[in-house]
Amino acid sequence: MMRMILCTLVFASLLSPVYFYPSGNPQPTDYIFLALVFMVYFHSMATSRELPLAKIPLCWGLLAYWVFIHCLVSSLALQSSDFYRTMAFWMYNTAVASCFLYLLGMGPKSKIYVEWGICLGLITSGVGVIVSLGVEGRAVGFFNNPNQLAFFSLLGISSLLVLARMSLLVRPLVILAVLSGVLGIFAAASLAAIAGFFLVVMGYLFANLQPKQLFRFSVILSLLFMTTLLVDDEAVVVISENIYNRSVVAEGKFDSIAEERNYDRILAFPEYALLGAGEGHLERFYPYNKNEIHSSLGNLLFAYGIPGIALFLALLFSIVRSSPLPIWFVVSGPIVYSLTHMGLRTTLFWIFLAIVWSEYGAKERYA
Repeated sequence: MMRMILCTLVFASLLSPVYFYPSGNPQPTDYIFLALVFMVYFHSMATSRELPLAKIPLCWGLLAYWVFIHCLVSSLALQSSDFYRTMAFWMYNTAVASCFLYLLGMGPKSKIYVEWGICLGLITSGVGVIVSLGVEGRAVGFFNNPNQLAFFSLLGISSLLVLARMSLLVRPLVILAVLSGVLGIFAAASLAAIAGFFLVVMGYLFANLQPKQLFRFSVILSLLFMTTLLVDDEAVVVISENIYNRSVVAEGKFDSIAEERNYDRILAFPEYALLGAGEGHLERFYPYNKNEIHSSLGNLLFAYGIPGIALFLALLFSIVRSSPLPIWFVVSGPIVYSLTHMGLRTTLFWIFLAIVWSEYGAKERYA
């Protein structure tokens, strides 16, 4: 049964960057991951092992519980079903991440399958980028928008680094996956993802100051340079122009960040920062009711109040507190991206946190 579980994990990860339905709706990979959850929980009970949910950090469990109760109370108080979808996403992502923790704790073989899955997901995403280059301005790959592509690519590279304990092996599958991830970040022309990527690179360099490791890094850079030579010149020009155009307007976007990212909703309704307003029923906030707050941290504060953001920050600290400095840089990459984008529904984000906890946090817990 374990082989079937691991193959399901790889297949679900491979399809992760393929979106068939509008954003905010379950995608094909979500149904496969859901099947994985049932299989893993059944395996844990059939073999009398600890349930996967018990393996997540305490503050993670408390955060998921707070969101669940908050959504339930909000839906009853406001007589709105908007909150049920949010509740489902949080419970689903927590369950999937707990399954990754369970499998990563099963030994090196399971860890290899997790690595394969992330690699194949990045490569699939890279194929989508190549197909979509030149079709539109910023590449979207198989996603619905370029920011989804950029965040997925950033998380995939970060996850592979942590799984390899900051020492990437020069293997064809891994190198191809990393190159696909880098292509995704820059083709999407996401300045936040590029900033996060440079933090991840800094973490890698800090962890690999030895000549042997620096040689590997130079090999990856050389392969990246060679890849750009193989890519169509017009596509390279399009990517460069997109990044330049985004950087030119960056200052103006920063000046209007409160309005553009809906931070002004927090300023207009500060009373909700205490216990949170929930994610839904946005008509309450007219005229600041356009879309969600485009920030993971801002959304946590406004939707779930001080308890929500405090538990999330406690989760981040519990994950990295016993980690070396390079891991702090790697974790900072996706967090920097999340300052101006809402990425809490991205399943790979929670899988990434589970991987960091498995490699650097869980050991301390069970010591």
